[in-house]
Amino acid sequence: MPKISRYFIKSGMLFLFFGVVIYTLSEFPELQINVPLLAVYWHMIAIGWITQIIMGVSIWMFPKGKNSISKNGSTISWISYISLNLGLVFRFSSEPFLNVDREIVQIPFLLSIILQVLGILCFILEIWPRITPMNRKPS
Repeated sequence: MPKISRYFIKSGMLFLFFGVVIYTLSEFPELQINVPLLAVYWHMIAIGWITQIIMGVSIWMFPKGKNSISKNGSTISWISYISLNLGLVFRFSSEPFLNVDREIVQIPFLLSIILQVLGILCFILEIWPRITPMNRKPS
């Protein structure tokens, strides 16, 4: 398994854990958390966990084709991983506060969107050439 796949999968598991923790904390009214965390929870689960698991496994399992990647992963895969996760961190640190003080968190929030889109585009550039039809011999 390439190193980049392990990073995607392990990061996905961490986002699952922290997403469940965030949701659990938001369910206790005694804690009086005054920031909306539901959007953070869903982003952690949908992008942080599910998407990163899919990305890690697909980089590992899709046919390598002519451009065999190293055991550490290609540069574009690492750009995808870093930009997606950095975008998620910016998202989690800015989104709950959009209703409190929009001017302060507007730039990190927009940066999070740009970084996440870049991460997804880099992943597509990595996987697209690997999507080829199976070579079947006539019977």
